[in-house]
This record gives sequence, C-alpha cells and structure tokens, in this order.
Amino acid sequence: MGAALERAAVVASREAGVAVSLAGHFRYNDVLMAARFRLANGLTVLLLPDERAQIFAYQTWFRVGSKHEDPEKSGMAHFLEHLMFKGTARHPLGELDREMERRGSQTNAATWVDWTYYVETLATHGDNFATVIDFESDRMTRLILDAQTFESELEVVKNERRMSVDNSPSGALSEALYSAAFTSHPYRRPTIGLMAHLEQMQRDAVEHFYRTYYAPNNATVVVAGALDPTEALVQLAKGYGGLAAQALPAANRIVEPEQREARQVTLTRPVVSPIVVAAFHAPAQLQPDFAALELLSEVLVVGDNARLYRRLVTEDELASDVMGVLVPFAEPGLYEVVVNARPGADVGQIVRVIQEELDHLADGLSAQEVRKARHGLELGLYDGLKDVEGCAEALGHYETNYKDYTLAFTGMDRWSKVEVAKLPEAAARVFSPTNRTVAVVLPGEGGA
Repeated sequence: MGAALERAAVVASREAGVAVSLAGHFRYNDVLMAARFRLANGLTVLLLPDERAQIFAYQTWFRVGSKHEDPEKSGMAHFLEHLMFKGTARHPLGELDREMERRGSQTNAATWVDWTYYVETLATHGDNFATVIDFESDRMTRLILDAQTFESELEVVKNERRMSVDNSPSGALSEALYSAAFTSHPYRRPTIGLMAHLEQMQRDAVEHFYRTYYAPNNATVVVAGALDPTEALVQLAKGYGGLAAQALPAANRIVEPEQREARQVTLTRPVVSPIVVAAFHAPAQLQPDFAALELLSEVLVVGDNARLYRRLVTEDELASDVMGVLVPFAEPGLYEVVVNARPGADVGQIVRVIQEELDHLADGLSAQEVRKARHGLELGLYDGLKDVEGCAEALGHYETNYKDYTLAFTGMDRWSKVEVAKLPEAAARVFSPTNRTVAVVLPGEGGA
C-alpha cells in the first residue's frame, strides 16, 4: 500500500509540476484506508478510496473559527462562510449553486469555534470531480468582496441572528450560558457574532481575515469515495498547486481560569414552560476525562431508563425531556444537561435533582450501565462512518483540530480503555457544584 501511494505522489508531482509528498497512511480494515499528502504550498490532502457506491464526498476544512476572531469583531468567520458562496473573478455570483444543483448536488458549509468547512457530494462520473476542484480552488483565494454583496449578505446574517438568537429562547439561552460560564476564553463569544459587532462590520477587515486564514497552508481537502487515488491526486495538485501559502498568525491560546463558585443567569421569554441548562466546565476532546464523560452522559440521559431521565421525567414528573450535550471542542469546553421543564415546575428543584444525581455517580456505576453506554457510543460512531460524507467529516475534523486524521479510526476503542472504577473520580472532577453554571429561561416578556 505504501509503495503505491508513494508512486501516486511521484506521478502527481510530475504531471502537475508541483512537489507532492506522501505524509502518512493508515488502514483500519479492508474497507477503510486513508492517506495524507502535502503539496509544496502547505495544502493537506486526505484521500479515502471507497468503492461501496459510485459517489464521492469533497470537503474543504480551514483551521479558523470564532475563537480566532478579534474579541471586538465577533461573527467574522461565520459571515465569511456566507460570502464564500458569492462570486469570484472566474465564477460570478450564483454560479456555484446553480452548477452543483445541475449536477445533482447541493453545497453546504458550517462554521464553529475551531473550524470552518465546505462540502459537496456528487456522483463519480464525467467531469464532476474536476468541476468541484475548479470551484473550490478558485474561491479559496480569489473571492470578490464587492460592497453591494457585502452589505446585502450582512443583512442576511443579521436576520439569521434575529431568528436563531434574538427571537429564539434556546438560542438566547445558549449565548447567555457561554457568556456566563467563560470569562476569558474566546469560546464565550457567539459564532454568529454579537449584533453590535455585526452592525460595525467593515469590508476591509473581513477581506483581511479572508486573506489571512483562507490559504492552502491553513486548509485540508478531504476526498472520500469511488475515485482512483493517483488520478484524484494529479487533478488536486494541478488545481491547488499554483496557490500561494500565507504567513499565519501565531497561536494565542487563552486558558480559562478555574471556576470556583456556582453561577446562574436567568432570562424571560414568551415560552410555555421553563428551559433549564446546568453546565460544567469539561475537558477537551483529546483529554483523558473526555471519553469518561461520554460514558457518564450515556448513563445519565440516554434512554428511558437513564438516571436523570428516569428521575426528572418518569418519577418526579418535573420535565418532559432531558438531554446531555458534550461538544468535541479542541480546547476545554462545557458539558450541558438540558431540561425542558413541565409548565409550573420549580426550577430550583430541577437544579437540585440534577446535582443529586450527579453526586450519586460517586457511588459507582453498574456493569450493565457501562456496557450499554459503550455499545451506544460505538453504534453512534460506526453509524457516522457508514457513508462517504461521514468518513470525510471525521477525517477533516481530526486533521483540522489535532493534525492527526488517524484518530478518526484509532479512537474507536477509547471507551473500552476507560477504567470503570475511575468513572466516579472523573464525575467528581467535572460535576462539582462550584464548577456549575445554570442558565434558565422563564415564561414572561422581555429579555435578561
């Protein structure tokens, strides 16, 4: 396998006239095998051949998200994602969407705290692959940010914020929660941006942000599907090889101070029943306690017999639903217990019940609970890898956040490595009341 991939890099270098090198490969099983290549300009290319269906997923990941923004210019990464669907010198406004729809595909993208990525999935025939390369390599560095497009799309983003935050109880609650839980780390800023910052957004600042972070040496192109690796690599090298690398800003990691006392923020909104979120500072995805917290979350909230679900919904009848949210951030984030309360339920009692059940984890977990949790997490992981889109997303996520695409496969056994006897210790570290921030939406009019 290694020799064939080395030959692919040699052929791509010769055919495209740019240096292409093999930077690692990994085989998980007879179906899943991925290889990493690098172009001379720093672009990372991940290829995962998959012949299960004659389609391919094409994803472009950039190491830029809301945590990379100026604190006084929030929302820039997300706004730029919108602008990336506008025109370039070679492809005018709307051509990308029209061409992808004509070929049976729809484009999409996402921006979060650590990354931004763009996706297409098409059938493997004709010039589909070459066409995607043409569009994606073009808009990586040749986006046109004219004044009219800038202003009109900024209004779109403002309206999106009004819908998803200002006029959304859950969106407003999430924004208030992160602002209260984090005092220093950029995770406290909303990815969509504060309205005051959107109102002051300047076109030259957005263009500078684009020129800084949208560069081949800050990007990873992931291709998974029914494509010949050598032919795909040749076309990618031809499409991206001529783009120039950029000087990237030095990483400026801010460490959030330890929380030493409980916090609470309360909003009023026109809702029928309260929404309660109890959040705790949690480890980053690659830290040891993260896998333990995934197991604990399954035990707490997944399934009708889960501890918190049974207590809040079935027994005490305080809630209609409860869920746990543990986002795989690259840096320490939050674990959230989200409760949709019944009308008239006592919020203070809900918080007390949540903490009681979290404290009970110190008494240990049954073998049956842990076994069910492991099986559920494994099923979710394998379900995410059942198609080329899921495979590409897993590869892109791990390569972008940690510069190690192999974690998409080697992390599959992380839950079996967690010592059951140490789960109560992990719970005690995370679920301390002094590490807790509660955010509540109560029925009523107005704001905070």
